[in-house]
Amino acid sequence: MRLNSFAGGKKLLALLALALLLSGCEHAKKVALTGRVTSTEEGLMEGVLVSAKQAEGPMRVTVVSDSKGVYSFPADRLEPGDYDITIRAATYELYDAIHTGKISTSVRTGETTNLDLKLKKTADVASQLTSAEWLESAPGSEQEKSKLFRCVACHDLAPVMKSKYDEKSWPTTVKRMENWLAPSVIQSPLPSPLPPPEGAPDATLTAYLATINLNGRNTWPFALKTFPRPKGAATRVIITEYDLPGKLRLPHDVAVGHDGFVWYNDFQQPIFGKLDPRTGATKEWSLPILRPKYPQGMLTIKIDKEGNAWLPRFFQGCTLVKFDTKTETKTTWRVPSEFDTDQSRCGHVALGAPDGTVWMSDSGGRKMFRLHPDTGRFDTFDSFPGYVADKKATAIETAGRKSKGHRTYGIGVDSEGNGYFADIAGGTIGRVDAKTGEVQLFPTPTPDSGPRRTNMDREDKYWFGENYVSKIGMFDTKTRTMKEWTPPTPWNGAYPTVRDKTGAVWTVGMSTDYIYRMDPASGEFTEYLLPTLNANLRRVDVDNSTTPPTIWVAEVHQGKLAKIEPLPN
Repeated sequence: MRLNSFAGGKKLLALLALALLLSGCEHAKKVALTGRVTSTEEGLMEGVLVSAKQAEGPMRVTVVSDSKGVYSFPADRLEPGDYDITIRAATYELYDAIHTGKISTSVRTGETTNLDLKLKKTADVASQLTSAEWLESAPGSEQEKSKLFRCVACHDLAPVMKSKYDEKSWPTTVKRMENWLAPSVIQSPLPSPLPPPEGAPDATLTAYLATINLNGRNTWPFALKTFPRPKGAATRVIITEYDLPGKLRLPHDVAVGHDGFVWYNDFQQPIFGKLDPRTGATKEWSLPILRPKYPQGMLTIKIDKEGNAWLPRFFQGCTLVKFDTKTETKTTWRVPSEFDTDQSRCGHVALGAPDGTVWMSDSGGRKMFRLHPDTGRFDTFDSFPGYVADKKATAIETAGRKSKGHRTYGIGVDSEGNGYFADIAGGTIGRVDAKTGEVQLFPTPTPDSGPRRTNMDREDKYWFGENYVSKIGMFDTKTRTMKEWTPPTPWNGAYPTVRDKTGAVWTVGMSTDYIYRMDPASGEFTEYLLPTLNANLRRVDVDNSTTPPTIWVAEVHQGKLAKIEPLPN
């Protein structure tokens, strides 16, 4: 536009200024709820998780206060209505919500609600501790803590720490606990259908437990430690949690679909379902009971390139189910009966082989199966040829290292169709040659690392969580070499590992409530804290259709799915 006079130029500038002002006002209206978080002890507080949830709604949205103590909810994340506001900040609680843990506010269309939050020190730090923080707080050797960590990793350490058993009663208690299966929770313990382990529990473990619980005292004989609150990049995130239906849901896995839906399974019940992230609505299906005396839940759900869901039945026999998500029909395959024993635990499946075959593992029977879906034929491979799992067996020696045992866990497949598995008991990564059936074992750099859930990336790099030593690992299937990285939080219990389209690697802390993002080049970690305490995280999945990628996890013990959206810095 040409300016004909100075006055005309001034008029144009004024109009531009007004336009910018109005634009700024419109931008301000895009914030639905905001405020500052303060406390007497710290003043402005960074890293406080602030959550908003409508009383009858299935969704809870969480943001994190920045370095100036400011939190902000974008308007497109909170519909108009009344909200309960809660916080998570180690050693603090809401000043005006001592008994309820929450305060209420309203969000109105086109308006910004301002709500400053004042926090005070809590008198009950113990109720805020994760299992990892309990372990970090308790005295004891690395060996003592490691035994305890492995014993309760699938559960919650708080009931153990708050118990009053003495050294004489702990052996009986531990013996009873040994018979509860991994899907057990306090509200619903699941006994094993098999005879309990023979012999007395580890005497050093039971003696140690009596020194760290509330046996004969009203408080713990050590200081309670908490991990630092999020800072910097870790505060740049929006987390949305979705409540699942039913009184007791234990969603073990979450898998991103191709149609905007997110899929999940249940650890205790023969149920799987899909979630609509836009509304929080769910739809569920059930599977038939094949072994009435055995647990009915599942470990794994995965989505193939056509969008179909695959579910191995875990304790319910070596059975694999394909669910056509378009027609809602099921196809089932079962391995030959000679391989389907009382010890079988077929809990894992791997998709993506170029010939269309599907891999499944049996951790109890120490087998790998390759299914040809067109014919229903299974190829069977011993995961550990020559190894017999009994008391007199000699462990396989791999690269000069003898393990305490061997057991197949998470599995994968490379671009050539070769099968891979994590040997959780032996601390190795196994490779099954697709053509010859030859099995090779490659030890992880850290012995007895407990490799657990796995993911093969597009470069045929095999990523896995090293659950026993709280590290993540990568096996380069082309060079046959390995690398390890250690997240900054101790006792995290890294469970899965997956790489997104940007090259970043994600894992979760089974015992910490953290979602970890790692840059493989620099080894730098960003820790995103979930708002729900002791979520007990297992599998992580990535939605690469968004920019940046969106992360999904299942909060196993809280009956929720969580979406983590990192924000640009």
